[in-house]
This record gives sequence, C-alpha cells and structure tokens, in this order.
Amino acid sequence: MLIDSHSHRANSGIQIIVNVHTLAVHPWELKIPFDKKSFDKEWEKIKLTTEKIYAIGECGLDRVHEGIADIEDQKYVLSKHFELASERKLPIILHTVRAYSDLLGMLKSNKFHHPIMLHAYGGNEHEMHELLKYPTYFTYGKRLFNTDKMLKITPIDRLLLETGDQDEYSIGDIYKKAAESLGINQNDLEAQLEKNFLTVFNKLDDVSATDFIKDLNSRKTRG
Repeated sequence: MLIDSHSHRANSGIQIIVNVHTLAVHPWELKIPFDKKSFDKEWEKIKLTTEKIYAIGECGLDRVHEGIADIEDQKYVLSKHFELASERKLPIILHTVRAYSDLLGMLKSNKFHHPIMLHAYGGNEHEMHELLKYPTYFTYGKRLFNTDKMLKITPIDRLLLETGDQDEYSIGDIYKKAAESLGINQNDLEAQLEKNFLTVFNKLDDVSATDFIKDLNSRKTRG
C-alpha cells in the first residue's frame, strides 16, 4: 500500500491533501506589514470551520522566504495552530525552513502531545536527535533523489513519504528510491509506513483502518 502523507495534488491512492484534508495558514501567507489584530480576527473565523479535517497544517516557520512576517510573528501564528491542534486532538503538519532551533524552543516551552509531522525534513542530525524527544515524524520526497543521508538515520517507526508540491516523481518512485536507500524490501517498507501513517492520522479508536482510509479517499475534493 503506497501512502502519500503530504500532497498538494489529488492522485490515485491514499493521500493527505493540503487544504482538502487539512486546515492552516501557511507562513508564506503572512505578508508584511503583519497586523496581529487583523490576523486574530481572521483566525477566529478559521477556527469556526466545521468541515471535517484530519490535521492542522501546513503551517510553520520559514527564515528564508522573502516578503513575509518576521520570525517572531510567525511563532505567534504557529502557536495558534498548536493550540487549535490540541483543542481538536489532531496532528500538526509543519513547514520548517532553517528554523528548527526556533521550533525546538517552542516545543520545549509548550507541551504538545499529538503527532508532529515535519514535511520535507531538511534539518541536520543533531536537530533530528532533539526533535525525536517529541512525537515527531519525518517525511521525505523529491529531495531523496539528491541526498538520502537523513533518511538513512531516521528511525523507521518515525518515517513517512510524500510527493509534496511537485509532479516530477510519483509516490511509487519515491517508495522505490527509499527502499533502495534503506536496503529493505519495498513491501516491508510499505507495511511499516502504513502503521506510521495510521498512528499519526487515525485518531479515532473506534474507526477501523479500512473505514478511515475509505473516508479519507471519499474527501479528495471539496463539496
């Protein structure tokens, strides 16, 4: 079973599709000048959504992208996402670019007990070691075709794979590459990642894995 844990496009198979299965304000949307009062007003509207979602995200911190709110304002916004994820008992999907130390600071000072998925993980080994102290999962996609260094040291029970926002490589291509890099049978990798996926996203104990996946696939488009 091939599972795409973070996608921006609806394709065949099991997927978590950003803005279809999830809810958030991406840091790139935080244009300057950032006005906290205006954001708070809009955030209250966002919180009222009753549409079924499976995660809060994609949200996060970005120290590289130009023309967006500074890191302290981004932290303020991200804290709101952590609060909402806690209220709804949902996992959170994070976009983090050269801001893992900032994220770790937030995790140390604010207890968050639900799964944290680090989309397209780009941190180093030390940052991974620190992040593993929390219920953190690391996803990899296109970057594997340039370097698989971090994949090889990621605990397999904290691993997920994704296509992200590109269409050069399919999720099948990415699973094949990951299995080759790890030196394991692809069927074994698929079985482990299915367990990981269900641990992160299937929060309802009374919903079977089959029913959860069926429900997920039925909501690939809005409306």
